[in-house]
Amino acid sequence: MKRLSLAFLVVLVSMLALVSASPTALAAPATKEPFSATMTYTGMTPPKRFWTDEEGVQHARGFGETFSISGGIVGTVALTVNWNFVYSDYSPSGDAQAKGIITSGEDVYLMSADVTVVMGTPSGTFVIRGTGSCKRIHITGMLSSTAEGLLVLEGTKLTTKP
Repeated sequence: MKRLSLAFLVVLVSMLALVSASPTALAAPATKEPFSATMTYTGMTPPKRFWTDEEGVQHARGFGETFSISGGIVGTVALTVNWNFVYSDYSPSGDAQAKGIITSGEDVYLMSADVTVVMGTPSGTFVIRGTGSCKRIHITGMLSSTAEGLLVLEGTKLTTKP
């Protein structure tokens, strides 16, 4: 019985040594750093579907918007936006959801945003995920606008290690 316990202990210690030396166990943790970028509006395409409901809320589906982006990512942004707005004094208030891509050279990122607009001023949250060679990049944060109409993205960039 004592010999069986010793054999079990030797096997257990050997297994623990193998597991702790595996590449997963030796991998460095992800890096986390501040992220900042500015989006400048460059154009739009009409919505695929548009209507005003009986309460006066205007709805748009498939509205296209394009931007240039600079800062933590430099390139172009193409978004498809769905929004629901009520207009007061010619300024929209409501909500919007956007999905699209950011192209930065040969790198492509997927972007999504949930936005609230109050009297024409947008704010909300965004997620940017890298694809291909930048697939280990995941950026989350808040978006806001400036008086000049620029969209400012502020958040955290997480880069996982292979």
